[in-house]
Amino acid sequence: MNSTNEITEYLKRLKHGERCLERFYGAAYGYIKFVAYYYLVDKSFVDDVINSTFYKIFDNILMFDELQSGKAWISKIAQNEAYTINNRERKHNHASLDEISDEVACTTDDSTNLEFMAALQTAISELDETDKQIVTFRLINDMTFEEIAKRLNMYVGTVYKRFQKSAKQILDNF
Repeated sequence: MNSTNEITEYLKRLKHGERCLERFYGAAYGYIKFVAYYYLVDKSFVDDVINSTFYKIFDNILMFDELQSGKAWISKIAQNEAYTINNRERKHNHASLDEISDEVACTTDDSTNLEFMAALQTAISELDETDKQIVTFRLINDMTFEEIAKRLNMYVGTVYKRFQKSAKQILDNF
């Protein structure tokens, strides 16, 4: 069963009161983490997004439309949680999102981090060579778009657009 069907099936079961929380958590954790990492400005809040996303999922499980994709539903929840944190931090720090663009690396000691990184590496390996380098530099090496552009002798805008396209492809296949 692919992860999209697996997540949807677990959401249906949870909605109907079955006890499959641990299996759902295992199936959805890596995907939620990737979505959080993708949408957050400050990567140190990834765990906060993951936790609040799971909370929102369980709090709103009865509103899950069983005819829709569970992966899309949890992705939208995680995106909204990331946006909420981005806005909260922007207001708290009185800085624009552009001023905070030098992100800090995600640092967790969670054992599922290894599983997530392995799945991410597999998804990255399916990209073409240049996109693979861009995504690796950005997500694994935590380089800025400017640093990547210099290293690959490309325009910053091109690097950014290729990263966006590749990240979407990874999200769709993750």
